[in-house]
Amino acid sequence: MPWKIPGRGTADSMPFISTERTGKKRLVSKDGDIMFEVRNVNERWRFVVDLFTSLIVLKWRWVLLMFCASYVLSWLVFGGLWALLVVAYGPGYCVDQVDDFTSAFYFSVETQQTIGYGGRQITTKCVVAGLLLQFQSLVGNLIECITLGLIFSKIIRPIKRAKTVVFSKKMLINRRGNQMCLMFRLTDLRDSQIVESHVRLQLFSTFEENGRIYPHHQQDLDVKYDWNSDSDKQDQLFLLIPLTIIHIIDENSPFYDLTPATLLTSKFEMVAVLDGIVESTGMNTQAKTSYLPDEILWGYDFVNLMSEDNFDSVTGKFWVDFERHDDVVPVELPKCSARDQHELSLTRSSII
Repeated sequence: MPWKIPGRGTADSMPFISTERTGKKRLVSKDGDIMFEVRNVNERWRFVVDLFTSLIVLKWRWVLLMFCASYVLSWLVFGGLWALLVVAYGPGYCVDQVDDFTSAFYFSVETQQTIGYGGRQITTKCVVAGLLLQFQSLVGNLIECITLGLIFSKIIRPIKRAKTVVFSKKMLINRRGNQMCLMFRLTDLRDSQIVESHVRLQLFSTFEENGRIYPHHQQDLDVKYDWNSDSDKQDQLFLLIPLTIIHIIDENSPFYDLTPATLLTSKFEMVAVLDGIVESTGMNTQAKTSYLPDEILWGYDFVNLMSEDNFDSVTGKFWVDFERHDDVVPVELPKCSARDQHELSLTRSSII
C-alpha cells in the first residue's frame, strides 16, 4: 500500500511530514538543472578514470583554454628539445637556420602544424633530429584528435535539445471524467520530433515510519494522457501536439487524501521527466522540471490550444499560440479529497 498525503495516515500508509514552506528548496529547478551535489569525495581518482566524461561536462571557457594551452605547451616543450639539439650538436648540424630558442620555437610550430615555410629543416646528418621530428608529429596528431573530438562531442550534446521541450509552470488539479486528476502540460517547440519519448513523474517526500525519518523518499507515479484508457503504455508519447499528462488520484495514489488545506502545508516535490531520442542525431536526451506544493493549483484547467480555427490555409498546417501555453481557467471542483468524494458518491448511490 502506498503512503498518503496527511489526512488519513494508517499503519501501512505513512503520511508526509507537514511543515510551513520557508523557501524554494528543490532537487530539480524549473529549467531542469539538478540542484544537488556530492561533497567530501576523497576518491578523486574515480573522476580521472572517467576522464573523457569529466572533460565533456567542463564549461566551454575551460575547454577552449585547454585547447589553446595544449598546443602552446607542446610547442614550447618541443621548442626546448630542438634548442637542446642545437646546444648538443651545434648550430646547423641537426636543423638548418636554428641557432637559438626563438628559432627553435618557430621550427617547433612549423613542424607540428605542418606549415613548412621552407627555410628551417632537419638535416640527414642527425638521426636524433629525425626521431624527434616523428615523435612531435605523432604528439601533434594525438592532441588534434583529443581536442577536436572533445569539442565535437560538446557541440552535439543533446542536453540543449531538451531546452526546446517546455513543461507548464504550474500543475493543476481538476476532473477528467469522474476522476480527480493531477496534470501538467508538455510541448515540443521544434518541428523535428523526439522519438520513442517516455514521460515519468517522480514524487520526493519526507515521511516517518516507526520513529525514523526518511528524507527525499522517492516514488514513481502512474501517468497517462488518455484517462479513458487502461493501457499500460501511456507513458510512451507521440509528442506531435501539446499534451496534457495526468496522474489519476485514486486509492492507489499518495494524493488520495489531499485537500486544498493540506496542499498548502505539505512538503514534497514532484519531478516530471521526458526521455527520448533526438530525431536528427539519434542521441538520447532528457528534459525535466519540478513542481512544489505552492505550484499546484486546485480547481483549474488548461485552456484549449487546439481548434479547427488554428489552421493556416496558406501553409496547410495547424498552429498553436505558445503564449497561451500556461493559461488556465477556473473550474468547479469540491474542496475535499478524492477519498471523501468517492465515499460521498458511494453514499449517494446506496441512497438511490
